[in-house]
Amino acid sequence: MSTPREEMHALIDTLSDSAAADLLPELRLLKLQSEARVERAHGSGSWPPSWFGAVAGSRPDLSEHIDDILRAEFGRDAK
Repeated sequence: MSTPREEMHALIDTLSDSAAADLLPELRLLKLQSEARVERAHGSGSWPPSWFGAVAGSRPDLSEHIDDILRAEFGRDAK
């Protein structure tokens, strides 16, 4: 009895190169979706997630400057 991986390889081997190339983006998407499901199922449940804060912000983006932002913007006429 063959494994699902072996069956997948056998199916792919029967495709022409152009047909396989057409399916590649969809297969990549399926792989990403599968990995996301596994990650959600095995998630640590801790906060924040590992990707949280991965992007450096600039001064206007940082919540620690909210008082400065509100002071500068509060009371301005709506445009």
